[in-house]
Amino acid sequence: MIGKEEILKRIQSLHTLPASTARLSALVNDPKAGASDFEAVIRPDPALTANLLRMANSAYFGLSREVTSVRQAITLLGIKRVYEVASSVTFSRMLPATVPGYEIDATHFWLHCVGVAVLAERLAEELGRKAPDLIFTAGLLHDMGKLAIGSFLVDASEEVFGRVLDDSIDLAAAEKIVLGMDHADVGSDLAEHWNLPGPVSWAARWHHNPGEAPENVDRNLVDLVHVADGLAHSLGLGADRGELARTILPSAIERLGVNVRRLEFTASETIGQIYGMTELFSKCAGGVG
Repeated sequence: MIGKEEILKRIQSLHTLPASTARLSALVNDPKAGASDFEAVIRPDPALTANLLRMANSAYFGLSREVTSVRQAITLLGIKRVYEVASSVTFSRMLPATVPGYEIDATHFWLHCVGVAVLAERLAEELGRKAPDLIFTAGLLHDMGKLAIGSFLVDASEEVFGRVLDDSIDLAAAEKIVLGMDHADVGSDLAEHWNLPGPVSWAARWHHNPGEAPENVDRNLVDLVHVADGLAHSLGLGADRGELARTILPSAIERLGVNVRRLEFTASETIGQIYGMTELFSKCAGGVG
């Protein structure tokens, strides 16, 4: 076994967040922060400003008029939505060309991430519920642990994927047996290391086992991300190794009160948005894929 401590050291050695994103993450965690604080961070960053405006004017956000300034984007979208857009653009620019260990390139990895973000948000709407705070970002970054644990998975891939096939367990369970922790644990630790908001860490930690989330976690959020994750895989969005071993837990479906017909409808209604948003992120990132 490689060991949890060695993997955690790897997390510590990862590149730090861009300064603007780190500052925005601190602001979104600060209840006293206002629109002017966010504007002061975003405006001096030309690339972030340009990409924020590009995203804000996309069909996904459905604004009735063109957004031409950071202040206007904050006014029309709100602080938390602007944080989601800005941080999403940043992370799209941090992806490597391929995610080692999972045999998936950046294009398909990001397609899956965007799919989970859009599906989770849309599922909340379809169920008539207020979308949990930052659920788009939580869905988008639920698999961030793969970026840190992937290099370890390369060396242990034969044993990990052998257990998936021979023991009929899912990929996360096989990772935990062989590596001492899985990509969900690593993703949550990485989110905390970067001081990202709580919902991001919760979704990363519990997206495979939402029923085990503690009471201080927004269980509605982790259920939505879990179901969206399974739905995205069933749609073939970003398939990687271990794909066939993934399932949507009946307990999560029961808690949400959703049925197969509703899931199929949500999938059919959002697939175009998912591909459209992925293409837009690719342009913002300067060519993810």
